[in-house]
Amino acid sequence: MNQVIEASAAVVEEPLEIITDIIAAIEGKQVMIIGEMGTGKSTLAQYLAYTIGGAVKVYECEGTPTDWSGLLVIGRGENWVAIDRGMLEDLEDLSNQMKIRNERGDAALADTERVIIVEEYPELVSKVGSSGEWLERHARRGRKARRFTILLSQYDRVAAWGLEGKSDLADAFYRIRLGKKAIAHAKSLKNEQLINWLKADQSHCLLDDQPLKLPPYREMKAATVRGGSTIVQPSANNAISPQNSPENDLKSASGADLEENCSENDRVLWRLIQRLGGGKSDSAIVTEVLGFTGKRYGEGAALLERLRQQFGGSRK
Repeated sequence: MNQVIEASAAVVEEPLEIITDIIAAIEGKQVMIIGEMGTGKSTLAQYLAYTIGGAVKVYECEGTPTDWSGLLVIGRGENWVAIDRGMLEDLEDLSNQMKIRNERGDAALADTERVIIVEEYPELVSKVGSSGEWLERHARRGRKARRFTILLSQYDRVAAWGLEGKSDLADAFYRIRLGKKAIAHAKSLKNEQLINWLKADQSHCLLDDQPLKLPPYREMKAATVRGGSTIVQPSANNAISPQNSPENDLKSASGADLEENCSENDRVLWRLIQRLGGGKSDSAIVTEVLGFTGKRYGEGAALLERLRQQFGGSRK
């Protein structure tokens, strides 16, 4: 007699309240994004920057020329002097914004928003003299002055951020923890349900102690391409000045008329493929660029084929 054993997949019980609107959830505070390499910190930072809106600049001491494409980047090649100078200019700008606000009210700051992204901020603590005052003043007054800061790091210790003994400053930041950093924090909370939920999907992370589900990866990537093509960037001297959009460089003349008949989302995805898919195989485009993996791979392959039919691309 054959014995039949029924096997069922383990069901992960979801936490009672999952945050799904990240933009609404971070209203009023600055943000730290904490996660090991490869967890998508920079993609999430750009998504937040472009969704919130305003001019964007990045402090990055070890990035390559292709990192943060389309944005003003200060500090490449460990140029600590340039970062220090830029942060001093930020402090002057913050004072000017607060002066305008105090004299004329919040309405006078309309359309002056800026977003400042700092890669591996803890490294700046010991190497950039103005970084401590920069952090403190932006923590206390940044959002009021329409200056939104996003600090990125692999480190989750208060001391590494220069915030030891400064709980009031630490409270000015939301902490978004990704990957293993989120799981480690959930373990410190002794919340087994939260640990299992975090392990179930890469889009699952933490906002402080609360479960947060991020938008799909391809949606965030598409937003970074769209934002990078249209957003006004601050110039090197910290004044806002418009730049020519590189969007036209991503279109061929013969494809421009066809694109008019396609949805905006399709246009964004096609530009994303053109920008990031060069030299990649179809499978790499589906999984790495469009973000369809596992059981959803077939859906991504069908999307890629449909986009090619619309925009006239060839198979690889």
